[in-house]
Amino acid sequence: MNELRELKPQAARPALNSNRSAAHQDDPSFDYLRIEFCPCCGTPAADAEPRIASAPPAETLCAEQHTNFVSGYTRARVFFTYFECPTCSGMFCPTYYRQSQLDGLYGRQAENMFYLPLEARKRTQEDYIDLLRRHSRMAGNFLEIGPDIGLFASSFGRLGAFDQFWLYEPNRDVHQPLAENFRGMRHTISTGIFRAADVPARSMSTAVMIHVLDHLLQPVQFLREIASSMESDGVIFIVTHDCASLLARVLRGRWPPYALQHPQLFSRRSIATLLQASGFEVLETVKTTNYFPLPYLIRAALTVLGLPSGFIPASAAPLIAIKLGNIATVARKRSA
Repeated sequence: MNELRELKPQAARPALNSNRSAAHQDDPSFDYLRIEFCPCCGTPAADAEPRIASAPPAETLCAEQHTNFVSGYTRARVFFTYFECPTCSGMFCPTYYRQSQLDGLYGRQAENMFYLPLEARKRTQEDYIDLLRRHSRMAGNFLEIGPDIGLFASSFGRLGAFDQFWLYEPNRDVHQPLAENFRGMRHTISTGIFRAADVPARSMSTAVMIHVLDHLLQPVQFLREIASSMESDGVIFIVTHDCASLLARVLRGRWPPYALQHPQLFSRRSIATLLQASGFEVLETVKTTNYFPLPYLIRAALTVLGLPSGFIPASAAPLIAIKLGNIATVARKRSA
């Protein structure tokens, strides 16, 4: 079984791919991207300190060997070493996939064995809706990056008077249910990467990214692109994992968001820094509550701790409310 280790601040900085065999030194599959600056604040990566690593670290293996280590809810864990920025406290991987390698990883991604029932997802998103309604003007154009089947956006949209919904979802398999959820509402679904030029200039009143920002290689550039598409005083709603949460500190290397899919993870401080650098000002940040069936929680907890979980039967059960180390942030586009 793969081990996990927490790195002390004074630990020696691991050399890039230092554990490669001589035969692999020139193997192009090891040609990972080298991140030179903190993705949140721009502090040189050389100033950051290593904090959490798997054993072996992902950067010492070729990308093809990562296939079975996609989910954070597995006993055997492999991920790129996370460093902490001394300026904004954000966690990021100075060594990470190039975009082409990342595309290959997602192409091989297995279905999440702990996929949540629909009712649990809806209940979690009700709290998101209540938070965003306090800040959105509930009209104009609406943008969501990664809406999946559109549970949040369609429910939120029916509470307002939006002109059109712009939905960017790369997974074509969910486009049909996504379109069905927006039946009767003007909407555009795209598989491409969002560009401000795709939409009417400065027309978005409300933008949403739920568990998307942690996956982006260039979060500042992406958020600036969104800001340029937004009307004056437009608001953005973002849900991310919180690397400074109590759960993250308790679980350490077993915290599921330490995973191959996340080149960086955020705290309240680092996401505020990122948004400021991207043309936004934070209005509100709150710890979110998730809702799960009890069997799901038990299976997930046992697996994260490296214990057998197959004997827990899947069954309908009342939803349990729990804070799992996530935060929701609402920010407003800063006036020019």
